[in-house]
Amino acid sequence: MQSISKQGQWLGDITVREAGSIEGLIDMAVKNEISTTDALEIGTSLLNPDPINRRVINYYKRNNIYPATASDYKEEQIGGGIGNMGIEINFVVS
Repeated sequence: MQSISKQGQWLGDITVREAGSIEGLIDMAVKNEISTTDALEIGTSLLNPDPINRRVINYYKRNNIYPATASDYKEEQIGGGIGNMGIEINFVVS
């Protein structure tokens, strides 16, 4: 069986839904020949891992839950840090 990735999902999210446990992460990565930390494009088709906990799988499917915990937030630092400070300008010595 296959799954399609949705926005904000990483491989672990899909593994928990389809295997019922994060323990299936390595199995899923191997089956799909990708790293466990690879960013997934929206709509990527993935082979599912072997089921581990059917109660969790059924709960997620019955309640239409699609976990999405990946973040594409990029923190941008502008003009910060000690290397960009000048004494008596933006670094006050008292």
